[in-house]
Amino acid sequence: MCNTNNNPEVINMNKTVAEKKDEANDKISNASALMHMIKSTIGGGFLAMPEAFHNAGLLVGTVGTMVLGMAVLNMMSFIVRISQKLRSGKYAAAILAEQNKNNDGIEGGHTGQPIDINSSELVLEPMDYPDTVEAVFKYGSGGRFASWAPLAKKLTTVSLIVTYYGVNIIYVCIVASTTKQLVDLHTKDSEMGTWSYAMHGLSVRWYPLFVASLIIPMGMVQLIRYLVPFSIIANGLISAGTVILFYFIFTNDNGRNPLSQEERAKLVVWPMTRWTLFAGSALCSMEGVGMLMHIENSMKKPRELAGPPGYTLHWSMLIIVILNGALGFFGYIRYGERCLGSIPLNLPSENSLSEGVKIVVTLGILMTYGLQLTVTADLVWQWLKRKNDTNVFPRAGSATQEVSEMNYQYKLMRFSLIIGTVIVATVVPDVGPMISLVGSVGFSVLGLLVPAALETVWYWELTNEEDFEEMDDVELEDVIGLASAAALTSRNENSKIAKRKIATRRALRHFKNSSYVILALSALAGGTFYNLREMFSMAPNYT
Repeated sequence: MCNTNNNPEVINMNKTVAEKKDEANDKISNASALMHMIKSTIGGGFLAMPEAFHNAGLLVGTVGTMVLGMAVLNMMSFIVRISQKLRSGKYAAAILAEQNKNNDGIEGGHTGQPIDINSSELVLEPMDYPDTVEAVFKYGSGGRFASWAPLAKKLTTVSLIVTYYGVNIIYVCIVASTTKQLVDLHTKDSEMGTWSYAMHGLSVRWYPLFVASLIIPMGMVQLIRYLVPFSIIANGLISAGTVILFYFIFTNDNGRNPLSQEERAKLVVWPMTRWTLFAGSALCSMEGVGMLMHIENSMKKPRELAGPPGYTLHWSMLIIVILNGALGFFGYIRYGERCLGSIPLNLPSENSLSEGVKIVVTLGILMTYGLQLTVTADLVWQWLKRKNDTNVFPRAGSATQEVSEMNYQYKLMRFSLIIGTVIVATVVPDVGPMISLVGSVGFSVLGLLVPAALETVWYWELTNEEDFEEMDDVELEDVIGLASAAALTSRNENSKIAKRKIATRRALRHFKNSSYVILALSALAGGTFYNLREMFSMAPNYT
């Protein structure tokens, strides 16, 4: 996403000192990265966790949240580490060699010192998620799966665009539904003929149009470093709103009806047919793989995102899992089958504090709209640039004029994407099924299916050096059959131990990835079917 060339396939290593200094100033700290990671996941999906628990029950919901959280962390940390490995050492040298070959032998890439193939220094430009997927298929396991690389990249790109565009639609739906509830409350006693009387009972389909005036300024912010203050404010607002949400959950809620005995009997476990709906909503509330590489590419210390001493990703996922699990568990205990797609909608209407929560949470979600739109906008823009290179947008004139025109086209594209979210939210305004559908389709593919495939491809060959990190060179030779006869004889026992260790690790990895694939496909198929059925059945009843 951060490639600056006209051709995104070419890695630009010819930046001036001034350009590199400007880029360094644009980088964000570990704390800012933590804020972005939390805010990119704590949003619409988070507020839908009580409804997610409603689809699974307390037992399955609690265990499922922890299992899905560990799976998401495992897969995202692998993506970060493998992307960084591809940008260093022998893989960086191979990528640059291929680039120079494509440039007819002209040295258009790395112009400094030769790359040390044993070095861990990140010498290549940052790669986005689709580029990482393509590189893993192309260079992993000796290029055995290279022919699959273009298809894998296209699938990942399309999934990213659809998923994160869906997240922005969810945000518009939440803001629209909450705004309608507040407006209806304050206009119910309006006199006939006044504007407030006309607003009362207005269909929720009109509210995305009103929300557009708020999200357009937020969505037009382009650089992540300018969005850091918004993420900090949004985290503060969501945190304050969450604290008050728990206050309502743990108090008598102004005397609202408690759960009936029949509802209490259904709290623990729900039918398995609805578990896929839970998985979809939970993945939507915890998965941030689309923003992951964007954040890593913007960090001053990218190594610390998934490694020591920062472990920024691990700390953010711990906070995310705890918050999601707690809100889902206690929110479902409190509201049972009455859980709505966004828990603030369950709060009492005629209460100033609950109104404050709805306003605070809504503002927090608005603050995140631009951050989420960045993923979709960058991917769409890369596609448009490739079209631009084939003269879809022919330009003539000075370099300054061309840059100005490209900037105008980018803004127009971004504005069009924003309007698109408003239109879709107008057609399908119910947030609950939309959240579960996005999680079931998008995040199950991006967060589980694709990463599981990447790890399987990368470790397919036994000779992959990362399988032998903890063994010395002679043991490696023993295992892969390259040692001399004398060495094989003298180290026969150590070789057997090493082989068993590798076989066990590979078996566990294949079992884990197979489990992720089954989980992803179940969520994809079941979640899509049940959510679309619910959305179509509710379509005539939107008011």
